[in-house]
Amino acid sequence: MPEATPTLRQRKIFALTRILGGLVAALYLGYVVLANLAEGRPFDGTLVFTALVALAGLGYAAWYLRDLQAVARDEAAAGRKD
Repeated sequence: MPEATPTLRQRKIFALTRILGGLVAALYLGYVVLANLAEGRPFDGTLVFTALVALAGLGYAAWYLRDLQAVARDEAAAGRKD
């Protein structure tokens, strides 16, 4: 049975959802790190892990931003063919 391929609109929504999710997670965790540092807590253990997960959230958003760029290229190519 042939595999169903998502439409350009579905790919765009999927990428935007993941980008926003990664950015929200990164912003929230970055806020947590900065708030804890402002309170004078040491930057070790759990706080380092939280900062690393915040950076991973930014990386996640950046990865799907590349996917969104590919969708835009595909939309432009489809527009030229019409």
